[in-house]
Amino acid sequence: MFFTRLNRLFGKGQDRGFTLIELLIVILIVGILAAVAAPIYLGYVKDAKTAEAKAVIGSIWTALQSNAIGSCGVAATVTNAYPKAGLTTTGATTPARWQAAGNANTLTVDCTTGGYTTSADPLITLAGTPTDVSFVRVGLFYSATATPPAALRCNTNATAVAATDPIC
Repeated sequence: MFFTRLNRLFGKGQDRGFTLIELLIVILIVGILAAVAAPIYLGYVKDAKTAEAKAVIGSIWTALQSNAIGSCGVAATVTNAYPKAGLTTTGATTPARWQAAGNANTLTVDCTTGGYTTSADPLITLAGTPTDVSFVRVGLFYSATATPPAALRCNTNATAVAATDPIC
């Protein structure tokens, strides 16, 4: 009885499918959504990879500051900060995804005034090594007269980080 009423209501038992127009409209909508979503997704991926590099260089900076404060007035080299930051002695992450540079650069902390003195600008640079992050470069620049004095500058065009690159 119930099925008989449904058959009367919905076309007397005839199987009705989607028309070609309806299917084309659905495909068109899905295509538009994909065209809009793909660039946004790729931007998120690039931002995530840059954030990973910023985290690594941040840990090196923290370890370098710790070493410089501990040596009080004696220059601390970037190389000596690598083990505290969890990097190899050559400045590579494990697994080998990021490579730090600026090994001989130094940070000196005046324990009387608390002032920092760096030997180079950028003090530390970080580059991606595998192909999925090889385009990312991050550099830590320090200037006692700037606000804030330490700034990370990033680029995603696989060139050396410069003071003109945007702060990230």
